[in-house]
Amino acid sequence: MRPLRVASRLPVPGAVAPIGDLRKWAGVGGGGILPEVELATRTTLTTPQRFQSIDGEELYRRLATGESVVILDVRTETEFQDRHIPGSTLVPLHELEGRLNELPNSSTPIALVCQHGQRGAAACKFLAEHGFSPLLNLEGGIEAWPGPLTTGAHNGNHHHGIAPSSFLLESFELLPRGLTLDIAMGEGRNAIYLASRGFDVDGVDADPQAVSRARAAARKLGVPIRAVVGNLQDGTYILPIETYDVIVCFNYLHRPLFQDIRSGLVPGGVVVYQTFTHEQPQFGRPNNPEHLLQPGELKKAFSGYEILRYRERIGPARQTGKMRAIAGIVARKPG
Repeated sequence: MRPLRVASRLPVPGAVAPIGDLRKWAGVGGGGILPEVELATRTTLTTPQRFQSIDGEELYRRLATGESVVILDVRTETEFQDRHIPGSTLVPLHELEGRLNELPNSSTPIALVCQHGQRGAAACKFLAEHGFSPLLNLEGGIEAWPGPLTTGAHNGNHHHGIAPSSFLLESFELLPRGLTLDIAMGEGRNAIYLASRGFDVDGVDADPQAVSRARAAARKLGVPIRAVVGNLQDGTYILPIETYDVIVCFNYLHRPLFQDIRSGLVPGGVVVYQTFTHEQPQFGRPNNPEHLLQPGELKKAFSGYEILRYRERIGPARQTGKMRAIAGIVARKPG
């Protein structure tokens, strides 16, 4: 087998790279961008016992269909701000050794993302030597990513994320199969997930651009959803009566909507509702009291329903670790 030809300070399998090597290989001090590296063979680079390569289509599918994957971006801050995968966390390659305690070391896969794939491979090797597993390197880096991208320094921000809500994933077995409505769907992460699991899904949002992106993502993933532009507050969208088997709503609060949901569910239908509580402002937005739940408000809103699941808590978000105050309910309409 031909040897791997790399830059002189590239970490190689079998040895833990000192941080100085990672800093030089990451290009720190010289613009922060990795020089192109000639790879003789993929076999030498991706030792199966250490990590695996994953193409963008497969990683996108895993995220959109609810598989738990941590997206770790090892590029520079400037590159990250220019564009990154929604929900990814930035830890530049040269900072990796000093920030290992920030990374999950469990059975959850970590997907490494860089510009073209080389820095991701080096990060995989480095993390493998420190006991992290399983590890995935995005083939071709961000340049080969087929899914949505976002900009700015929103490290770990899932407002426009790809993966469905963890509360929805955890409540999935409580949902009856059938016609489903995703209210204030945004870019469709929950609608796409439910459609991929066999639900017949409608989605509505007031933002035409978000709806357009949701439609595009659904087509890309080959899952059918009916996404429409509609405003639930000004009457341009009205929920039909006793139509839906499931209605979901996340991170949106318009209190008159509670009665609309009650009317829109068929007897035996299930509502899944989660949003922020009045304690959220201490951690960040949203901070408008009109958009924040009071204690026990969801239980009152769906009084008379069978409560299948309820939580009201302050704690870290599953994937970002950012503190938040939320309440969520899964409740079945009588009948």
